[in-house]
Amino acid sequence: MSIMEFFERLQTNAERFPNQLALTDEQEAINYETLLHRVAVQHEHYRQQTGSVFFIDKPNSIDWVIEDLALLWAEKVSVPVPPFFTDEQKRHLVQQANSSAQLPLATAKITYTSGTTGEPKGVCLSAESQLATVKALAERLGPVKVKRHLVLMPLAVLLENIAGVYLSLWLGHEIVLVNSETAGIKGSSSLCATSFFRALQDYQPDSLILTPALLTAVIAGVEHDQLDRRQFKLLAIGGAKLPLPLELKALELGLPLVHGYGLSEFCSVVALNVPCHPVAGTVGKPLSHAQVVLDDGEILVSGNCMLGYLGEPDSWYPQTIRTGDFGSWDAEGNLCIGGRLKNIIVTSFGRNIDPEWLEALLRLQPNIVQAAIFGAEQLPITALIFSQESADFIAACVEAVNSGLPDYAQIERYFLVPEPFSTANQQLTGTGRLRREQIARNYSQLLTV
Repeated sequence: MSIMEFFERLQTNAERFPNQLALTDEQEAINYETLLHRVAVQHEHYRQQTGSVFFIDKPNSIDWVIEDLALLWAEKVSVPVPPFFTDEQKRHLVQQANSSAQLPLATAKITYTSGTTGEPKGVCLSAESQLATVKALAERLGPVKVKRHLVLMPLAVLLENIAGVYLSLWLGHEIVLVNSETAGIKGSSSLCATSFFRALQDYQPDSLILTPALLTAVIAGVEHDQLDRRQFKLLAIGGAKLPLPLELKALELGLPLVHGYGLSEFCSVVALNVPCHPVAGTVGKPLSHAQVVLDDGEILVSGNCMLGYLGEPDSWYPQTIRTGDFGSWDAEGNLCIGGRLKNIIVTSFGRNIDPEWLEALLRLQPNIVQAAIFGAEQLPITALIFSQESADFIAACVEAVNSGLPDYAQIERYFLVPEPFSTANQQLTGTGRLRREQIARNYSQLLTV
């Protein structure tokens, strides 16, 4: 899909549905015609600028979306600045991205990976690859009768930018943008359920992109009659390990959950379950723009690769991306995601254990907010747990988890940590993944034999 094809579709939406709202935030609501007019004005402004790289550093809002679309249309390079970055990371981002010599040709957006270390990389993407993802998602999700999508993640997170905003605009839906306080989301590690439920009740979205923690909250809201499951037409989840019991509970409640898999280096989504026939425990089949093969268990993707990493010419113009994730196929050709290769724990008995498996099971226990699992040949399987419950309560939770695990995978030690893993202390990425190296450094005294 070309840039002009995308904007022609928005123009068609404006002509066919003149009263259809395109964007709503806490200050105003605009229809597709007004959106296109404001984008055109901003587009002309950017066309007259001599610079090629522009930063979007503001909260989720109508203005954020307009700037992003105007830069896309003007064929400039947009750099969404993640709000969860530290000042030091932001300075590094600006310094690095301002050098156009570090950019591969055709770069339209530099999206910064959440980063499992403290030094996230700038992923350079073309306009065509972004819109190819939109087209493939529309093929998979287009039949779902969505009307209103509520943005919960920062728009600097590529998944929300592409699958939340671009896809919704392509399909002619309304996009609602609220600040994190209104949504009850505090950083990447805390949620005010009361505010979260109120936002869902007030704005009545039928589409959400969720993390496992937010899905847990939606399930609790439905179970306690604070949310009506019939409100939702599409709940998409990706970016972190989804515990199978949590997925099964959502499906048993009749929630329209679709689990997917992707990465920034492939311009977001690679595979996604079919809404009318989700297969629990899998991320469905690859989208039409993606080719997926397994090499000794590792997932390799091709068909819509990034242009390369900012400032790393050796990475430019790859034909295939080695994801670093373990994968397998079920009998029907659905992709099943294992753990990260580099995170796999090899025990002294030669067993391979995915720490995300154990972490997901721990988080299913009541009031265990977060957990990080570590282990090695010389280190017993150790859990670092954040909870405000007593030590005795946590001991019972660990025992309950161990009772369902094979002996080689059981948690042998655990410690309560004094504060949650968060973006502020550099122990969590913006999409909720653990920064394991940073956590290990901070709690090195606990991770010794």
